[in-house]
Amino acid sequence: MNKLSEFEPIFYPKTLAVIGASADERKFGGGFLRSLREFGFKGKIYPVNPKGTEVLGLKMYPNVRDIPEPVDLAHIMVPAPFVPQVLQDCVAKGVKAAQIFTAGFKETGEEEGRRLEEELVKIARNGIRLIGPNCFGVYCPASGLTLLPGYDFPKESGPVAFLSQSGGYAAEFSREAKGWGIRFSKVISYGNACDLNEVDFLGYLAEDPETRIIAVYMEGPKDGQRFVRLVREVSKTKPVIIWKAGLTQAGARAVSSHTGSLSGEEATWDALFKQSGAIRVRSMEELIDTTVAFLHLPPTTGHRVAVIGGGGGISVAAADACEHVGLSVPPFSPEIRQQLRSILPPAGTSIRNPVDVGGPIIPPQMMQEILETAASVENIDVLIATQAMHYILSGKLSFLFDTSGSFVQDSIRAPIDIKRRFGKPVVMVLPVGSEEVEMLDAERGRREIRATYLDAGVPVYPTLERAARAVAHVAEYYQKEA
Repeated sequence: MNKLSEFEPIFYPKTLAVIGASADERKFGGGFLRSLREFGFKGKIYPVNPKGTEVLGLKMYPNVRDIPEPVDLAHIMVPAPFVPQVLQDCVAKGVKAAQIFTAGFKETGEEEGRRLEEELVKIARNGIRLIGPNCFGVYCPASGLTLLPGYDFPKESGPVAFLSQSGGYAAEFSREAKGWGIRFSKVISYGNACDLNEVDFLGYLAEDPETRIIAVYMEGPKDGQRFVRLVREVSKTKPVIIWKAGLTQAGARAVSSHTGSLSGEEATWDALFKQSGAIRVRSMEELIDTTVAFLHLPPTTGHRVAVIGGGGGISVAAADACEHVGLSVPPFSPEIRQQLRSILPPAGTSIRNPVDVGGPIIPPQMMQEILETAASVENIDVLIATQAMHYILSGKLSFLFDTSGSFVQDSIRAPIDIKRRFGKPVVMVLPVGSEEVEMLDAERGRREIRATYLDAGVPVYPTLERAARAVAHVAEYYQKEA
């Protein structure tokens, strides 16, 4: 049986039992049941609880064995001591897979928790696959499955999969991704991984036709060597972005108490990353940035960049930011500099690369002409441009420019036009304004502009440093695969 058919009941269940369902939405079993309904699960839901008769208009069953039709997937949300018996009932019913949300197993470090988890493993050998325990479950927009708490996650499917040992990060990444235009094929919170683990799920995602990019949050794999071998294989066709936590002493202690995993030494993981071909990131922020870059930047993305901006020592700081992450900022030829000199004012500007226009706001026509000139340079792979839209939207520098009429729309249009006409990727930096309350409307406008760019396939970042780091990850990946 291949991974796609084996995992069908997990990601596309036709029938779902919620064991521990409750009419009290303050409890996990109640809140999660409502989330499933509101999110739009496409199959049949069977609440299970011996103490109730009906919840949300659905008949409550006292035991999973009492459900009148076959059950593909069970969500188990009862206290830890009761989970083994519930799982035995699932085996007797012929349930194909179960997600165990309940905590209180090996991750506690206590003998009783370890004993309970070992019991789950023994029961699973009788023919049921397990996710968890101590997890948030699976989010699959195509089937309407959502993880805990999950009703407000994007309902549209997309090409990104996220495999997370942490339930909290699975939920945070899924929610945070909404504003960055990231949409998911699958998100999997797998917790203690007493049965199905990261190798199993990565193998599935490698075959999954809906998944093009795989992001991973990991504390400690069950089998590091198998995992690295599989990542090396998968990375040949799909980028695998890994945030490996628990590499400091304090982090390792936290990992042990979180999912009961062994974290490993940083030097060992450095070597494993080099061997595997995975893209290494070190934070949720970098995970999002890199995912956005892989969504929109083509396989032709290289290390040679042209940087356009203004003010704040752009020439020095931008060059440093790019070269620190492995990008190259090649100086323009005399011919290109002559073209740029005809576009820019003679005083307070720089025409070498980075291009410094002398101020944080670049008039639309000037932006258009600079980008056209830079895009025509053969040894430039990527254009990175900074536009301080928050100043325009807030009107704080309106005394310098007439920003009325189509100024904003023309500013937005220029990078999109260059990308389409020249076929070279353009990356925009839209800095966040100050923290003043009066800037809230400007920030709303900035995010709307970000969404417009992302819809047009133009990645957007709040700082040049974040943009450069994301571009560098993509360039390095495609260079290795070439």
